[in-house]
Order: sequence, then C-alpha cells, then structure tokens
Amino acid sequence: MKKPAIITALFLFAVGLSLAQTDGEEPKYTNESFARLRSISGDVYIQKGAEESFEDGVVNMPIEEGDRLGTTDGRAELYLGKKTYLRLDNNTKVEIISLPKKGSDLTRLRVVKGNIYLSINQLEKEKAIEVHTPDASFYALGEGLYRIDVYEKRKTDIFVFRGVIEAAGEEGSLLLKSEQSIAIAEGRFSGRPVRFMAVAEDTFDRWSDDLESRLAVQLATRHLPGELEDFEAELEESGDWTWVNPYGWVWAPGGVGADWRPYYNGSWMWTSLGGYAWLPYDPWGWVTFHYGRWGWYGGLGWYWIPGTVWGPGWVSWWWGADYYGWAPLGYWNYPMAIVDNWYYPNWHGPYYPYNSRALTVIHKDQLRAKNISQAALRGDSLKNLDKITLTTQGRTLKPVGAQGTANKAGGAQAPGAERTIKTPAGKGLAPGYPPTLRPADRSGQASGASSGERKIRGKDSSQAQGSDTPRSQAGSTIRKNSFGYPASPDISIKNFSDRTRTSTSIRSRFYQSLSKSGSSSRSSSKSGSISRGSSSSGSKGSRGSVSSGSRGSSSGSRSSGSRPSGGGGVKKNG
Repeated sequence: MKKPAIITALFLFAVGLSLAQTDGEEPKYTNESFARLRSISGDVYIQKGAEESFEDGVVNMPIEEGDRLGTTDGRAELYLGKKTYLRLDNNTKVEIISLPKKGSDLTRLRVVKGNIYLSINQLEKEKAIEVHTPDASFYALGEGLYRIDVYEKRKTDIFVFRGVIEAAGEEGSLLLKSEQSIAIAEGRFSGRPVRFMAVAEDTFDRWSDDLESRLAVQLATRHLPGELEDFEAELEESGDWTWVNPYGWVWAPGGVGADWRPYYNGSWMWTSLGGYAWLPYDPWGWVTFHYGRWGWYGGLGWYWIPGTVWGPGWVSWWWGADYYGWAPLGYWNYPMAIVDNWYYPNWHGPYYPYNSRALTVIHKDQLRAKNISQAALRGDSLKNLDKITLTTQGRTLKPVGAQGTANKAGGAQAPGAERTIKTPAGKGLAPGYPPTLRPADRSGQASGASSGERKIRGKDSSQAQGSDTPRSQAGSTIRKNSFGYPASPDISIKNFSDRTRTSTSIRSRFYQSLSKSGSSSRSSSKSGSISRGSSSSGSKGSRGSVSSGSRGSSSGSRSSGSRPSGGGGVKKNG
C-alpha cells in the first residue's frame, strides 16, 4: 500500500483532559462539574461567568459554576448529574453558584426570580444540594421532587411533592415533608407548613410532569455502566447496539450523513475548568462526546465505545501556521485514522495522513465558529496542508471577553468567530440582565409569575398540618451569609422516621385522592388540605421544542452491511 501523504505531527493531547495527563496534572473537575442543558422549549439564554453579554442556549451546552441561566418566553431543563434535574419555567433566572469538583460535592443554586422544579432521584449526602432565594434557603435532605416559586420583592413559595427538605430563614429552620408547603417573605415564615393537593395544575406542572414520566421509563436491556444509566433511553431511540470484540457492546448512531465524523457537527466553547469543550449538535451527543471513545468498521460505520470518565472533548490536536485540526481518540488513547477504507485504530506514527476520514481541519479564525461542519476544509483544500510550517510546541489559547478573540501564549491576540452572543433588546435594560416579560391576566394586569401564583389559604395553628414539624432556633434571628440563610445542624434526615412517598406524578396523586374520597372537596375537608390554585393568566405557550432525546436529522444514513463478529479482523496498525 502506498504511504499516504502527510501533513504534520499530531500533538497528542485531548481538549481539557489530555493524553499526557498521566504525566501531567490531574483535572480539577469531576463527572458532575459541568451541568448539561438537556432540553429547551422557546427562548433560553446563558450568561457565562463574569461576561455581561448573553448567548442563546443550545441543547447539550456545558454549564459550569458561575454561569447564569434564564428564560423569557421559554422553558429549560438542566441535567446536574446523578439523576438530578433542574427545570425552569417562563421568565425565570437561576445562578449556578457551585457544582461538584475535586474536594467538594456541593451543588449550590440561586433562584433570582421565577419558578423551578428540582427533581432529585439520587442523593448520596444530605444537604449536598442547596437552593437559595431572596427570601429563604433550602437544603435537600433526601430524594424528592420540589417546586419553588420566587415572586420578586414579595415572597417565596415551596411545594414538596415528595421528599424531605429543610427550609431556613431568619427565624431558624423547619422541616418540610411530602405534600407540605409554606410561604416565606424576607426570611419570615407565613406560619406552620400546610398540606396541599394538586387539584389545579398549571402548564409548568404539566411540562415538568411529562419530563418526570419519561425519566421513569425502565428499559429491559442495559448496555451502559451504572455511572451512565441516565443516558440509556436516549441512546436506545437514536441508534443501535452491537457487540464488537474486544470492546463489548458499542453504540452506532442512526441518521448521520456519509461525511459525518465525531467532533464535527457542533462547536468549541471555552470553559474555565476544562478549557475548550465540545458542544455537540447531535441531540444524543452529551454522553458520546464527553465519555468513552470512538471506533469505525466498514460494515457498521462509526461506533461509540462507552467509558465512565467525563472530558471536555476526547480528541488529539495538531496545528500549523494557519490551521487547527483534530481527530477522535480511539480505545487505546491514540488518534484513529481511516484511509481508503482501511481503519487504523491506534495511529502512533510521527505523521498523520491528510486524507483520513477521521480528520477535521479549520482555519484558526474559525476555532469558535458556530458550526464546525460548515467551516471545515474539504477535498483539494486539504492537499496543501503538508506545505505548512509546523510547530511541535503547544499554544495556550483563551478567549477574551465576548468577541471571540484569543490570547496566544505570548500575549498577542488572535481573531475568533464564535457563536452569536448578544444582549437582549429592551428599553432601560441594565447591563447583564434581560428584559422581564410577564403575561397579563384577564384584568390586564401583569401576573406575579408566568405559570400562575398559588393561593395558599391561611390556617390557624389548630388546623395546620405538620404541626409536629421540628423548628430550630425559634425566637432568635439568623443572619444571612454570602449565599443565604445557613442550615441548622439540628435538622437531619436521621431524625425523620416517616418515609417519603414514591409517586412522582402530579396527576396520579390527584386521581388517587379522588378515588379514595369520591370528590376533591370532601378529601380536602377531611384531611385539612388546601389546593394549589392557578391564576387566570396561565402560562404563555412556548414556541417550538428541542429535546436531547430526539433522533438526529442529518442527511444521509449510516452505512449498512453485516455486523462484525470481532474488531480484530478489520484493523491494520499504522
């Protein structure tokens, strides 16, 4: 076989988490250090770190601590790792204060305004998840489903659908359990917790309930390790599993084009913890591009080999005077190459072939292009790359501000073309804050929240439910710290003997209560419960929906053919 033309030496390191990590420093992040923007419906925006500008939210966008996530006429779901999800209603703003990293497993969120659902289905340590609002602080004591509504400069309502949570204010802390609610204003509790029933749902309830129901789907066949089981369903509906030696079960995506390759349909974005991280536009791309490795077989096409360690992007880089290029890492942590339908799974020669189907090359000023697949060099334009003067030394590039420029190691700036970043338009808009949009109710007045405020009827102490709820430090005034009201050491799940309910569906609880009582009104009067009312304004419909679980829509299809009986028969070492 004629030796293919060469372009440059591959500098063997992965974005953020390099191959040389065995002889370099360990990364500071863990698998949960980056949240995933999992689902979007309508208008969602992201404010990165200290930047004052905003960019549109994109499914699979990595979110890290210090980022702010908001909606106007839209909703969003964030995957926080380990079966934990944060859902935002219309006109909601959340700050990601802390996410787990090496030496800390704390997740700390601040809800500035609007409505959220927090779905926790695995909690290894109580109070490891905190939610702070202007009025109160909440500490999760166990798995559960919690809704928090923040009305700016008015109050905060919390509803515990299932689970146990500590609510902290200036009077101290109290414990809330399943189907209990309380209102807090400026750190002061409205009274004792009261019971509620879901006799009137709003559109945010139904949207969250639909997402919650999908999470409950259990697949009969499992192919992923336990650390990745949250992604089993979306891979099942977007591709096929095949056994390939020596890797075991591998996954091949469906609906991808003939020129598709890993780390091609998406863009690079800068992160403070991991450097440049890959933002995949393939809806199933979060797990397949941040975990594991890729391989190729003539009768099967590209396939993904599961792995359990998160990385910003598992690729090997090279650069010349005017270009950047990369190829996905194979199972053995070497770049792969595909030349004339010959597959080299662990290319470790001094030079890399320019005509490899695994290679992606772009001009340097396109490193932060909105879509790499459109910016990539093709065909004859790749043949001249072997004439470029190359360097064997790495260059540290870091974007500056919101304009996509980059700093070279020597301090000079290099231009960049990044995703569209903008400031939402609006009169009198303060820097760093989007316009507040609220639907009007039937009277023409702006409603207090996008999905309707819950009207809690006051209860005297004899009628209040949960009168046995412990309260700590009663009668004293607790001062806020830099994040909110501190948790009480006296409140713990260990002191709570009752078990939380297992039902996660709002509808199922409602219909179960109807079947037991014959009518919602009789049930309410017998139990002393109250209903969660919704305002007449409701919630404005969202425009369109993007979900991470949908099948890719790229043109073309994955090549067909007989599936391999083993990986060794198709490999030829370079």
